[in-house]
Amino acid sequence: MFAAINALADTILGSLHATGLIDAIVSLAGVSAVLWFGLFAALRIAVEPGASAWRRGDGMVLGITVLCALLPATWTAAVGVFLLGAYLVLSAQDGRARRVALVLLALSGTLLWGKIVLLAFAPIVLAADGQIVGAIVGTGATGNLVGFVGGGQFVIGGPCSSVHNISLALLLWSCVVALLDLTIDRRLILVGVAAMAAMYALNLARLSAIALFPADFEWLHLGTGATLFGWAGLLLAGLIIGAGAYDALARRA
Repeated sequence: MFAAINALADTILGSLHATGLIDAIVSLAGVSAVLWFGLFAALRIAVEPGASAWRRGDGMVLGITVLCALLPATWTAAVGVFLLGAYLVLSAQDGRARRVALVLLALSGTLLWGKIVLLAFAPIVLAADGQIVGAIVGTGATGNLVGFVGGGQFVIGGPCSSVHNISLALLLWSCVVALLDLTIDRRLILVGVAAMAAMYALNLARLSAIALFPADFEWLHLGTGATLFGWAGLLLAGLIIGAGAYDALARRA
């Protein structure tokens, strides 16, 4: 948990500096509610009764994780979250450890791997977003440059990429599966895919709205419109995952 919070330190401190304490609290310090939910899920599962016996390698991995969290770079803290999750996957002695590992690996997807994928494949990923949006609104696109209706262009940057939304949907799915201790089967995997597709579609809808209504660019890009689209995506993904979890619980009963 400490490492994950340190990985978000730039965002949290930036929000406090830009908006002040009260507004930062209201906006969740600029951090997605899904990420906070992921931290809660990992902690909630970790404190469940029935701790596993301490093993020789645990101390070394814990020490490396703490060191990664203390280094003055948020990416090292994100690496620490991934290393701890990977270690638990490989060495878990009980279901609780595997459930914590699932959440930590999903968290690292948002904090680390999603960013790496975007850096490595940004031209391809952003161009794909641009081509789809350009086709939807009929203005066309050149790479990640999308035409406004009526003339002009805007750039689809990394923070607006659909990769971010997909990683949040995966994290939300992982948290629900881990908290409810659900058996991961084909139907539950399809639920996760459907939630990621829904988040992807909502982000494309926001980008399309930007192209259609250039006068409202700021409102849709960073303002209230962007916030509403974000919450709509989370609500839709939550409903899909909730329905899938209900179905999985019913089949388990």
